[in-house]
Amino acid sequence: MNDALVIAGKSYQSRLLVGTGKYKDFTQTRAAIDASGAEIVTVAIRRTNIGQNANEPSLLDYLPPSEFTYLPNTAGCYSADDA
Repeated sequence: MNDALVIAGKSYQSRLLVGTGKYKDFTQTRAAIDASGAEIVTVAIRRTNIGQNANEPSLLDYLPPSEFTYLPNTAGCYSADDA
């Protein structure tokens, strides 16, 4: 299939969505996502540092939003209020 995936006017060459969890560290996360060719990544907002903790590595430093589209998910939430 050579058709680009278009969502909200943005074109993607890959239809694969890859999760950012379960990797040893953000370096391994980046390597796996690069190898997959995915352009859209899912992120567990409650489980992943995306800048809320300045003393820890941030996913944003390894997978910049300028290069990837983030699809947030509610993993780690147990109620609508948590989400």
